[in-house]
Amino acid sequence: MMSVAGLALFLSVPNARMGVTLGVPALMVVMGLALGENEMMFWAIFMLIMLGSIAYIPALATGDPTLGLDDETRLQRFGILWIVFALFMMVMMASLGGMAIDGEITEQDSDGDEYTMVLDSTQQTIAQAALGLGVIGVLVFLLTALMGTEIGPMLPWHGGAMVAVAMMAAEYLWTVGENAPDGSPMDYVMILCIIGLIVLTPCIAYKGAESD
Repeated sequence: MMSVAGLALFLSVPNARMGVTLGVPALMVVMGLALGENEMMFWAIFMLIMLGSIAYIPALATGDPTLGLDDETRLQRFGILWIVFALFMMVMMASLGGMAIDGEITEQDSDGDEYTMVLDSTQQTIAQAALGLGVIGVLVFLLTALMGTEIGPMLPWHGGAMVAVAMMAAEYLWTVGENAPDGSPMDYVMILCIIGLIVLTPCIAYKGAESD
């Protein structure tokens, strides 16, 4: 399912963005109802936000003509969606809030078994610093991109870079925490893709002489 969605976006199949954004979560809801797995509903919402962001953020950043939007509307929607995606990745995917506040995260592995990853005091401090940096990055992006406020030499992609560093710190903590699950190469590929999406799209969307 995910491979087909990725290929549809990569090959620019007509209406692929809308189909991926709504089709995959809808299919998950149907599967959840058919199998009696109510938690599938939560994951459908998760996938709606994640896949919608992945599908539309690059198109909004590059000004894809198939969107039919003027530049002002396109950039406004890009900025709002970027902020939602960045916060969602830090809070929901990376679980930086739980790491920074509680110093531990309780999750389920691929087999459905529950485990608790615990951070020591140093690791929790890293999580707190990463969360703070990520929040500052979102605020920098909000002020410079959506509100047009000048913050010295800061540009929208600088905020993206801060969020990217926060995500990398979170990935590091997921590998060193006590009882942390075994990572796979695909986990690192995914985090690199997310970081690229967070950092590079603001560079494209707000390109200009001052950001080159």
